[in-house]
Amino acid sequence: MNKKILAVIVSSAFFVGCATTSGNKNTTDEKAEVQNALTELKNGVSIHFANNSSQIDPQYQPYLLSAAKGLAQSPDFKLKIDGHTDGSGTKAVNQKLSLARANSVATVLVTEHSVNSDQLITEGFGSTQPIASNSTAEGRATNRRATVTLVTP
Repeated sequence: MNKKILAVIVSSAFFVGCATTSGNKNTTDEKAEVQNALTELKNGVSIHFANNSSQIDPQYQPYLLSAAKGLAQSPDFKLKIDGHTDGSGTKAVNQKLSLARANSVATVLVTEHSVNSDQLITEGFGSTQPIASNSTAEGRATNRRATVTLVTP
């Protein structure tokens, strides 16, 4: 019976040791991921949208989570979120949609990732700042974006 108890204790210690080691690795990986996200954000990162939509594609959620963790670690940092549209539609519609895209990103960061809203600055630019030609479908898709940029003190 003592051998069984010893075996359980040794097994438990082994699994706890593995979990602890694994947890440290995950923490290290997580810190590196957050640091990489912050580095990318310094240059501005684009989140792209479907036509006439301000709905964020789920593929961007892990990135937004990393950005949120970075902001939590650095309360003096802010994110500037600039919404943009393609050249389709009227100026008024594009202005409203571009601001909705920026606000959509901000809302996800605040409601789903607990970012302090004071760390977010949103602005809509309509179709005034294209980064690709609006004469092709591919160019228009590239222009439908919110650009998220890290602002440091």
